[in-house]
Amino acid sequence: MNPMAFAVNTEALAKINAPVPASWEDLLNPVYKGQIQMPTPQSSGAAYKIISSLVVSMGEEKAYEYMKKLNPNVQTYTSSGTGPSKGVAVGQCAIGIQFTPAFFKFIDEGYPLQVVFPKEGVGFEAPAVSIIKGAKNLEAARILVDWLVSKKGQDVLSEAKTFFYPVNAAASLGKGMPAFSELKTVDVDVDWAGKNKKRLVERWVNEVLPAK
Repeated sequence: MNPMAFAVNTEALAKINAPVPASWEDLLNPVYKGQIQMPTPQSSGAAYKIISSLVVSMGEEKAYEYMKKLNPNVQTYTSSGTGPSKGVAVGQCAIGIQFTPAFFKFIDEGYPLQVVFPKEGVGFEAPAVSIIKGAKNLEAARILVDWLVSKKGQDVLSEAKTFFYPVNAAASLGKGMPAFSELKTVDVDVDWAGKNKKRLVERWVNEVLPAK
């Protein structure tokens, strides 16, 4: 599983004498003007997860008012869902918003980042593995999937430094990752999210993107 979070470049924050944000509300602080990178929902599923989780947690009208207020603090909306991690790692911006694996990876590589899970809660994704109907090697596929979700298979993912959260509670976590159960998460109904995606993204383009 992959939760959403902020990553802050502690050196970049020190240069602008800004505090580490602890919440979505904190990101509205004018001190962060032009210091935030996040993906655009026009091309990124991660960005739509941000929007949909804000709508679920705040209500749609409040969520869009919030995003319009946040817009002046956004330096750029990246086309890639992992673009913000690259920008914040090298200090191009002070704050990046996206799913966490790349943040933990850059921390492991020595970049001056700190991961923040905002106190209001965050959305998360659950990447899946499937066996295709009619698979020619069905038994082998079942063995692979059973191994992937076993403690041993999940431990291998952690040892390989994928920095994904395991779906098996007994499996190990990557370095620096708090337990998933400790995070405040926002559960977004996938059917609702799918049915409303076009409308919510179009509203974001029309109302949030041009906001001053």
